[in-house]
Amino acid sequence: MNRIVAINSFILLLFVGGLTSCNDEVTGTYGAKPIAMGRLNDMVVVADDYLWEGMVGDTFRHYYESAYPIMPNPEPIFDLRHFTTKELKGEVLRKELRTYVILADLSDNESPTAAMVRKDIGEERYLRALKDGEFTTTVGKDKWARGQVIIYLFGKNETTLTKALKGKFTAVAERVRKHDEEQLLASIYTVKQENAGAIAAIKKQFGIDMRIPGDYEVAIKNPEDNILWLKRDDNESSSNIVIRAYPYKDKSQLELANAIALRDEYGKQYISGPTDGSYMVTNGEDLPIYDYTYDIAGMYTREYRGIWEMEGDFMGGPFVTYLILDQEAGQLIFVDTFVYAPGKAKRNLVQQLDYVVRHSTKAAQI
Repeated sequence: MNRIVAINSFILLLFVGGLTSCNDEVTGTYGAKPIAMGRLNDMVVVADDYLWEGMVGDTFRHYYESAYPIMPNPEPIFDLRHFTTKELKGEVLRKELRTYVILADLSDNESPTAAMVRKDIGEERYLRALKDGEFTTTVGKDKWARGQVIIYLFGKNETTLTKALKGKFTAVAERVRKHDEEQLLASIYTVKQENAGAIAAIKKQFGIDMRIPGDYEVAIKNPEDNILWLKRDDNESSSNIVIRAYPYKDKSQLELANAIALRDEYGKQYISGPTDGSYMVTNGEDLPIYDYTYDIAGMYTREYRGIWEMEGDFMGGPFVTYLILDQEAGQLIFVDTFVYAPGKAKRNLVQQLDYVVRHSTKAAQI
């Protein structure tokens, strides 16, 4: 149901009722534009000061700056910067970033942000938004630079806009994640694209294809103990992937207690700190462990996120454990990822590992 119309010199994607439903595509011609720049998880919010400092801004920050699960020290899901339209126009580079969210109360006839949204989405959609409390979201691309995504969140009043911020958060966050995916991939698969040897070893030993980045090295490969430990170290951090497999017996193997037991078993045996006798353990008492359920490569998966510590030493960091049920092979695949980056932000490192496990893993083609 696509139609092509020239409008406002940039691509505008309209998502009716959400960010993932059917859409009209509105494409305009545009001249040479710079390439958008910016970091992973950066988000520029364009809103009038009175909105940003009031209920709308409070609601937006509550959702978008909420804590990324789960870190030793809180880190937000997104890194936010706020500009008014005047501030946006005052510095050229502010219009050449990658991800924008524009907030507008369309009933405010004195608002420069509402005027910009009205111009961008067109009169027909503007009038519809004033009548329809469910029409609150539009997505544009490449407005000021190539490679941009512009997410418009608007309402016929502040109450409608605030409701939209709550209701659309999951869809907006997913839209930004997809927009960031190319940049995330570039941060994972850098100079060396893939570690072919590690990929082959995982396929042979565990029966899955996992796209291991080229800068990961094998720390431990013990077929007798059915364990493979891959790690990437630099001057600031260590990212780790541990894979084991067990015969699948019953559903209790997918529960939290077993996930902790499996982590602590290999942690005590293989992961030591600089202090003699120290070893990695799971902190399941002082801090929460979050759990999620989904499929990886069509296989039922339980995910557990929490904090690891070093027994007998002052070390720790986030971990994500995946229990993947490979029913066809009659095995439980245990994948544990953990990060050590003292004094540094860890969110992006966890996201990199999560992509490798969740999005690059496929059933091996024998």
